[in-house]
Amino acid sequence: MKNYLLILIFILIHSIALAQQTDTAKEQLKKKYESSDIYKETAKKMQSDDAYPDSLVLAPLHFVDTYIQLDTTAFEFNSISVDVDVQTAIPDNYNLYISPFGATINKMTFYCGIQTHSGGKPINGGADVGLGRGGIFSRWLERNKAALKTDGYYASSDGEGDFIGVRNKFKWDKGLYRIRLFKSGYVPGKPVPDKFTDKDLMFAWSDYEHSWVTMEVEDLKSHQKTTIGSLAFPGKKLMFDGADYAFLELYGISINFSKKKYPYKTIIDYKYLPVVKLTLGNMMINGNKTKPLDVQTAYNITHHPDQSKIAMPIPLLSKAAYDNTSGIIKYEVGSFQSWVTPAQN
Repeated sequence: MKNYLLILIFILIHSIALAQQTDTAKEQLKKKYESSDIYKETAKKMQSDDAYPDSLVLAPLHFVDTYIQLDTTAFEFNSISVDVDVQTAIPDNYNLYISPFGATINKMTFYCGIQTHSGGKPINGGADVGLGRGGIFSRWLERNKAALKTDGYYASSDGEGDFIGVRNKFKWDKGLYRIRLFKSGYVPGKPVPDKFTDKDLMFAWSDYEHSWVTMEVEDLKSHQKTTIGSLAFPGKKLMFDGADYAFLELYGISINFSKKKYPYKTIIDYKYLPVVKLTLGNMMINGNKTKPLDVQTAYNITHHPDQSKIAMPIPLLSKAAYDNTSGIIKYEVGSFQSWVTPAQN
């Protein structure tokens, strides 16, 4: 009995110490963002003292960034989905991220999509592993592993600002897929304030009530559905911002525009970039079909912070078009268009 009590006391002391460490870490994270944001923190992590040839476009590069004004103001979120029609096969050695959703829920930034080369830590323990093709769902200003659920893989890092994310394997290529986010559960707690900023709710796990949001990908040919995982967002009532941000990203591979050849797997000659064609369409909000109010696409504006060291302007390697009648956005990336990207607002 005495030994049993000693074990209980040890467990209690360890639990209190762990909680204090967690609280300390949380307060340190909050303090870090008092005068910063996820974009500044990402730049700090990625900037280096390296020198580069003037012929390179560094990774990551967003071929396109599409700003989608929804046909509603901020709305109470239950679900949102979009169909991704990948019209060309994509080589296994190519690193492409198709992200149809990037927005805020209760002012917490998130993005999600499908990648040719995903990765993460097994949820049951172990080091980072490569997953091959898969789905990814990340949200920022949280680092607590308890605020995610998956039977696959996860990430918790400060590499792109502080974030947590879930990942899982999903075999995709040329085909038609539906990417869906939906509210899937509730974690009781202290109600969030009626009015709040992002800083009020950052790193808020265990401080406030939360709701689970799950990402699912469906192959619309086979109708097989794959759950990528779930992330917790602060609040019982979830408000989705009235705008979305989609992008197509090349990551892990830099592009060479000179005649000189580099014997590295991480550098590809622009002439050998795979040309990928795809569309985004059939957007559904809370089960109802919707058409964007406005769609604007920018090219090459999101890139590695060290790209500013390279004198060569980033050539235009993509094009996009929005069909207002159908609500479909068409993309072609990897195809050379011009040596200079046109001026953009």
